[in-house]
Amino acid sequence: MSWGVFTDKEIKPSNNDIYQCLGQVKTLWDNITRFVEDRYDVQGELKFYGKNLGWALRYKKSGRVLIALYPGDGEYTAQIILNKEQIEQVLKLDIRTKTRELIEQTTMIREGKWLYLRVVEKTSLDEIKTLITTRSS
Repeated sequence: MSWGVFTDKEIKPSNNDIYQCLGQVKTLWDNITRFVEDRYDVQGELKFYGKNLGWALRYKKSGRVLIALYPGDGEYTAQIILNKEQIEQVLKLDIRTKTRELIEQTTMIREGKWLYLRVVEKTSLDEIKTLITTRSS
């Protein structure tokens, strides 16, 4: 299973390719990208993460990845890596049960927990912004 639909390393998707693929969730994509760009004064870059993940729009600040966005067919996946302390912070917040369960069930590795959140509706956006803010601290 891949997180994104653009899984061919030789074919870098254009913005138009991404927008066509996103369909109705393009506004949700734009919401997150604007938030990151405006708040952290960064620009995204397309990066290929292998055939299982595909191409992602990655945002970095001070050498750390804040978020990677994998465009899907009518959806997208937001990847955010949180370390142990950041996980503890987030679990103290009022977050949706679905997000809490994802965090608790994700295996901790050396870098932290690699969280993959599918975005198909607006309800996910505030939590993703919270996770990005926690990641940047």
